[in-house]
Amino acid sequence: MNIKKEEKSRLNLLNQDRAPLKRRAVQFLFGLIILLIGIQFIRFVNSYADPNATLLVHRPAGVEAFLPISALVALKSWLYTGIFDIIHPAGLVILLLAMALSLVFKRSFCSWICPIGTLSEGLAIVGRKLWGRNFVPPRWLDYPLRSLKYILLSFFLVFILIFMDGPSAYGFLQTPYNMIADVKMLDFFKNLTVTGMTVIAVLALLSVVIQNFWCRYLCPYGALMSLLSIFSPWKIRRNGDTCISCQKCTAVCPNQLKVAEAKDIWSPECSGCLNCVKSCPVKGTLAFSSPSSGGKRLAFDPKRTAIALIVVWFMVVGLAKFTGHWETSIPPEMYKVLIPQAEQLNH
Repeated sequence: MNIKKEEKSRLNLLNQDRAPLKRRAVQFLFGLIILLIGIQFIRFVNSYADPNATLLVHRPAGVEAFLPISALVALKSWLYTGIFDIIHPAGLVILLLAMALSLVFKRSFCSWICPIGTLSEGLAIVGRKLWGRNFVPPRWLDYPLRSLKYILLSFFLVFILIFMDGPSAYGFLQTPYNMIADVKMLDFFKNLTVTGMTVIAVLALLSVVIQNFWCRYLCPYGALMSLLSIFSPWKIRRNGDTCISCQKCTAVCPNQLKVAEAKDIWSPECSGCLNCVKSCPVKGTLAFSSPSSGGKRLAFDPKRTAIALIVVWFMVVGLAKFTGHWETSIPPEMYKVLIPQAEQLNH
């Protein structure tokens, strides 16, 4: 009987929208920004694709956030040549910024900012509404699946950072294919094949059934943030003296971490979402904090984390714009030539 009550209580917890409201607000803000960027980018492409257009629309540099491979090649080129990418500079800025945030605030980029992460959470909520829960794969299956994103990341890191030499990386950035990689990405979604639609539908369905399926098992970008987050000084820390072992923190963790049994959460799977901190009924027992220094720790609650992420993000983007490391150097005349030929360009 007690077991059934405990299971019912756990399911009730799983049915809740467990994210701190401050995180939802940040997700909404960045989701709105991405939506506006998408609309602006479509208008930009359409204006350049029409030979009779008289009013050309400005290209939103933020679209380069969706070019992680180009950004990784740009990173390799920058490290080798010392020349910051001028083709998709915003993409490299965003990659470096996401990496820096992970070194400080765990995988906060994934759980607070990334639109794919937000979409994945939304699909998981749909699953809880439909079935009262999200399904958790058994550990014998979960661990091998989690390794997939690190395998994918290893492929990109080895191929780009090791096998690709500096001149090749720099040369790739100057190719017409890379110049309009964002346009080709849009064309891919505008002209989805049956295979493409099937893959997207399967991933969406799996994200409804299993919380954060893409982020947890397949996202190489998230794998990179996970590895960097290990070195973050801020971690979820539990005060064992005041903990009442209610298990609420473990129940609400989207990454199935046993928060209630650990003193500090070192796992690279921790995304710094602060669901556990919000759920803890005893004030001060769980905190997202730095190591103790002189008996004191610098802690970030959801409000402070939200403010810090927004301030840092927009300060870095503003600095990139001010220093000329945000807008592409590709002239309008080049876009007029390349965009109508986008479907024919192959690397």
